[in-house]
Amino acid sequence: MTNWQNYVHNYGKNFAMKKNIFIEGEIKSGKSYILNSVLNKLNLKYGGFLTFPFYQNSLRVGFKIKDILTNEEEICAIYNSDGNLIIFKDSFDDLGVRALDNALKNSELIVMDELGFMEEVSTKFKNKVKEVLNSDKNVICVIKEKKSDFLNEISSLGRIYKIFDSDKEKIINELVEEVKRWIFTKI
Repeated sequence: MTNWQNYVHNYGKNFAMKKNIFIEGEIKSGKSYILNSVLNKLNLKYGGFLTFPFYQNSLRVGFKIKDILTNEEEICAIYNSDGNLIIFKDSFDDLGVRALDNALKNSELIVMDELGFMEEVSTKFKNKVKEVLNSDKNVICVIKEKKSDFLNEISSLGRIYKIFDSDKEKIINELVEEVKRWIFTKI
């Protein structure tokens, strides 16, 4: 029996077909750049969510979360006058969960960019992330390098690509080929 046959035999056909990829790296290491480069090279319908900073007068004042399929976005965190980040749990409970539900129903590939510490406030959102990772959908997820209990738990559900400056193009090409195998290979 080959390694692949042994894997399928031991873990079951459905689990073997399920794929999760985690892109992990330091702040500003190019995690989202790699994800966007991969998505641009694929002709797939994808959904999920993005979190990104927003600015006023060239100063970062907080973060927004966006549903990739509907383009709906809302503020999920802002910096207070002391420079501490105030996280809005309801943004993750509402738009975050809806974005993942939309992706489960309407996408070939689910994207989560990114998961870090902000999600810790929302049990509902964390449970939806786990549901997505355990679903029959394929997932690419950007995660922070600094780990929490939640990130440790979910990152065990897939393959981690650790980002270093010198290997971005190599990782992009590997990810494109891996996702193509997921989508176009029938077991």
